[in-house]
Amino acid sequence: MKKRVFITGISGCVGHYLFDELANDPQYELNLLVRHPEKLRFNYQAYQNVSLIYDDLKNVKEHADLIRQMDSVIHLAAEWGSYAGNYDYTLGLFDLLDPQQCQKVIYFSTASILGPDNLPVREAGRLGTPYVRAKYDVYRKLPELKIYPRITTLFPTWVLGGDIHHPYSHASEGMLALRNWLWLIRFFTVDATFHFIHARDIARIVKYLLENDAPDKDLVLGNTPLSASRFLKEACAFFSQRVYFQVPITPRLVKALAFLTGRRLQSWDLYCFERRHFIHQTVNAGSFGLDSELQSIEQVLSDLVRTKAV
Repeated sequence: MKKRVFITGISGCVGHYLFDELANDPQYELNLLVRHPEKLRFNYQAYQNVSLIYDDLKNVKEHADLIRQMDSVIHLAAEWGSYAGNYDYTLGLFDLLDPQQCQKVIYFSTASILGPDNLPVREAGRLGTPYVRAKYDVYRKLPELKIYPRITTLFPTWVLGGDIHHPYSHASEGMLALRNWLWLIRFFTVDATFHFIHARDIARIVKYLLENDAPDKDLVLGNTPLSASRFLKEACAFFSQRVYFQVPITPRLVKALAFLTGRRLQSWDLYCFERRHFIHQTVNAGSFGLDSELQSIEQVLSDLVRTKAV
């Protein structure tokens, strides 16, 4: 008997890699909620186990009968500038689920709302963008939901990925643009640390979680933490740009430049810049016994070059 899975956000970067993992597995029957089918870079009609639902997440209640039949739900969709799109519609979807029928819910939040102890920080709820505030508020609300025992929350860090068959993530678009400015950027650095993870690895982890028990209800997805200085040096080395020295950019300098250029820094931007070291207790593909060749900046850039993305 096929496992019926309802998925939102399939048209994004992670969604495309997830489609690769699940659509070719005959044990799954995929029901994809898609607002803009023209964004899809795969031919869903070639798969007998794939059905598209042309609609917006805000109308999810109109598909209540179908959703109540699902064995699993993967909620990937995100609206970057909307609070309601990430809070109201997410809770609306979860309220439709029957814990007796739906055995697994994989919900994508963001590591931006977490501190180094993997616990949410209040500043995310007070100062965050509409997207960040919504993710913070949803996470706080989850324990009140009847479906909560079935939910595994994933907190991706800096997501990389994309090629001609997969949309670029926002971070990958930034890396592609960065290449044109390495001749200048290589002389500067920021005292900051972050994690990253490739969308292909995220997709493989999601498939693993569909088929196995999660080690925890909350999982932060990321590879070994990387300093901004090391990231720039590795990127420069890959593109044969020599780094002779690096001048640190301080929070005071950023504020001064913003003042001189007449730009207003948002409270969340200031908080993140003051915080700077985004280090968490993370899991990655290797944590689940999955092989990965996308765990270093060099490997990720090589992947982009190999797929003619750069």
